Amino acid sequence: MKPSFILALFQHGYKVRTSTLYHLLKGKRTSSVLLYGFFYNNLPFFQLFPELSETQYNKIINELAEKHLLRLNSNGDAQITAKGQQVIASNQQYMWLDNYRLGRTDEAIWRLLQFTVQVVSQLSYSNKHYIPLEQSPLYQNQVKMYIKSMPKAKLIERIKQEWQEIFSALSTEEANFFARQFSGYKQIGKTSFQLLDMENKAFDRFLIKKDRIHHLLKVIQKLPNNSFLKELIRPLLKQNENNSMNETRKYLNKHFSLDELALQRGVKRSTVQDHLLEVALTNDFPFERFISNETVNFLDNFKPPYQEWDYRSLKQTKPEFDYFEFRLYQIQKMKEERDKSR
Repeated sequence: MKPSFILALFQHGYKVRTSTLYHLLKGKRTSSVLLYGFFYNNLPFFQLFPELSETQYNKIINELAEKHLLRLNSNGDAQITAKGQQVIASNQQYMWLDNYRLGRTDEAIWRLLQFTVQVVSQLSYSNKHYIPLEQSPLYQNQVKMYIKSMPKAKLIERIKQEWQEIFSALSTEEANFFARQFSGYKQIGKTSFQLLDMENKAFDRFLIKKDRIHHLLKVIQKLPNNSFLKELIRPLLKQNENNSMNETRKYLNKHFSLDELALQRGVKRSTVQDHLLEVALTNDFPFERFISNETVNFLDNFKPPYQEWDYRSLKQTKPEFDYFEFRLYQIQKMKEERDKSR
């Protein structure tokens, strides 16, 4: 783990708890951790390092503080310094990385895509005598099911066209990176690490590969709904989602109250609130249904940045102030703010 990478996660400039960032990198899926990721633009790094030890992480934080790149206080809060901002200015940017939405199955999906290309390539030459890239039923059953869904000639042409469309949406460097990993008829693909610049450290190669795969998956997701490759990877993409949250989301179009939602789902009201906060972070959400006019009128009196608002302080002013509505209002305003800046 490179200290400069951890430092870059503080580039937002706000004073934040270092422990919450650690839980985000480990993949602790609580509303407070996910809110932190959303507020400070770190949600794409969710569960990026599930094996990261707290000792290793704290050592990096302390090293950054000793070099005056981070400013620590006794409460466990940290803020990047002007010197720290200068250090990260030259850092490589990972524009497409989205571990929150894609990280759980990104590698499995890439292996499935490579295996599909191999099978269809061999099929196009009617060659049955080859060593398959994958022996696991997870991949073999998935590919068999989809290649039987249409005639052989149509399947070959469809996949060829879809990959052409995908590669045209990627940079030349990215397209070559993926194409050179494909195996097929009389063709053995290279590994990703053979293709990445060996001058980069293993940590950098890991992030570059992830960033490129996530870009590839986002391009595939934008293909038409009847696309072969989009349908092929859909089941694995869904495994990244919080299933319990999705069950709650299904009831949003029924206009239930929070208590009615909890009753329908058979869970606590607080659990429904956590689910709805997570839905609001990354999906279209009916904020006006869950934020009262009273709350809107109260919070409209305060100025951004919304990340610096403190619920406890506001509650002292208004004792009946609701935490759930407070968070939804923050999310709504920050989404509006970010939409305007695009």
